[in-house]
Formats: sequence, structure tokens, C-alpha cells
Amino acid sequence: MMKKEHGPSFRRQLKFIVECNVCCGSGVYQGVFHQMDCQHCLGSGWVCGHTLQTLQLSDVVTVLNARLKEALATIATARQGLGGPQKQYEENNRRGAGGTNFTGD
Repeated sequence: MMKKEHGPSFRRQLKFIVECNVCCGSGVYQGVFHQMDCQHCLGSGWVCGHTLQTLQLSDVVTVLNARLKEALATIATARQGLGGPQKQYEENNRRGAGGTNFTGD
């Protein structure tokens, strides 16, 4: 079921992008004597995922920025999950007053 909306959307929709199949996502291709910018993706290495046509660089930047933020958030949550001996030492041993606190030493 689609949500009804009135008027224009106030949020930009991120485009689906894939790596350019001409330059394999590098943005350049090897000529006879030197490397040249890929004309298919305008040197960005990314094209529209649905039509495989060239995208404006401002659209590519917004999509890559969103992907970078998602990756950094994933890394931050993964780092929080790491514990180690310091976390084990500081957590409660649930044995109450006078209970032993084995720290692994």
C-alpha cells in the first residue's frame, strides 16, 4: 500500500548506482600510451544502475556520502561490541558482597 503524499517530496531520493562496465569502476581506461578518463561515466567510475547511463556528479556524491555514513555507523557499532579483559574486569560478577572476583590473573 502506497503512502499518499501531497505536493513535492522534501527529501531527495538516492539513486541506485553501479560500477561502470567500460572502465570497471576505476574512472580511467588504458590507452595506447597513457590513461584517459572514461567518457561513459565521466571519470567517476559510477553509472545509473537501472539504465547504465551517465549520472551527474552531484548525484554520485550524495549516494557515495550516504554509503560512507552507513559504513562508518556499522564500524562504530562493531567496535562497541568488542569487550576484552577490561570489560570483564569492570562488570559485576553477580555474587554479592564478599563474593570472589576472578579477573583471570
